[in-house]
Parts: sequence; structure tokens; C-alpha cells
Amino acid sequence: MALTAEKQRRWRQKRSAQAQTDPRVIEGALLAEVERCERGELSDPERIALADRLTARAKELLWRSHELSQIAFKLRTGSDHPL
Repeated sequence: MALTAEKQRRWRQKRSAQAQTDPRVIEGALLAEVERCERGELSDPERIALADRLTARAKELLWRSHELSQIAFKLRTGSDHPL
């Protein structure tokens, strides 16, 4: 019985860790905070910190899209992108 409980605990931890890194979960949490901000529930420092987190997320997505674009170019042409 203890082995099964231990497996379940590890599985829940793994699932929780995966959920925290899921892009949809991250974006949903940020957008929920944006809604709180629009309702006036955030102080100025919290609002600025949220804007910084949104900017950082946008940069991450832009960098990833650039990487994927380069991979696609290489697949199409067989050579690296000139940039």
C-alpha cells in the first residue's frame, strides 16, 4: 500500500511540475493577473512587475519563433539561414 501511495505522490509532483511549465498555463496566469490589474486590484509596483513578466514572456516566445523559423528554413533549403 505504501508503495502505491508513494507512486501516486511522485506522479502528482511530476504532473504539477509539467503544468507549471506548460505555455498555456503560464499565459493563462499572466492574463488572469492582467484582468486583476484592469480592475484596479494591483498596486503600481505590482503592475510594473507584471509588465516586466509579460515583456520577458514575449521575448521568450519571439526567440523561440525565430529558432523554429531557422529550422524550417534549413528543412526547405538544406542550408542555414543567411542571417
